Amino acid sequence: MLNAAQCRAGRALLNWSQDELAENAQVARTTVTEFESNFRTPMKQNLLAIRSALEAAGVEFIPDNGGGVGARFRKVEIEYSRNVRTDRDKVMLQIRYCGHPYTLAIPNNVIDDMDRVNYKTDKEFGKALERKLPIYLRAAEQKIIEGRILDHDFVWLTHEDFPAEAF
Repeated sequence: MLNAAQCRAGRALLNWSQDELAENAQVARTTVTEFESNFRTPMKQNLLAIRSALEAAGVEFIPDNGGGVGARFRKVEIEYSRNVRTDRDKVMLQIRYCGHPYTLAIPNNVIDDMDRVNYKTDKEFGKALERKLPIYLRAAEQKIIEGRILDHDFVWLTHEDFPAEAF
């Protein structure tokens, strides 16, 4: 998934401090420090958050294909608004992929399950979305790239759009 050297390399590409990575991934700084020093592997959700934050910022991780693992820049094609709208059963925000506008919708039950919390108010759902925004953006980007959207302007994320470690 992601190793310590790739994390350090990705952070270096972005010129991010450990504090900046921790903030963008919404994890504790000690999580980043201990991971990068090979002291401890983060919980699966935290590892996913770290990877997603780096990927959302433009880092692509190179798998081991016989030449070793690594990290490099990739072209970031997704733009988003931090203006979150909440509904009875979903949270939505406006995104653009390659200039095409979409509405990204995440059902409340996905957010609840990812955080293992039963949120009650629209405000709580909005804040929960903001905390995991890189994870949601990467899932939306992947779904668009793979052509797995039903409507040309609407990206509806479900449990199946995330890796198992997200939950």
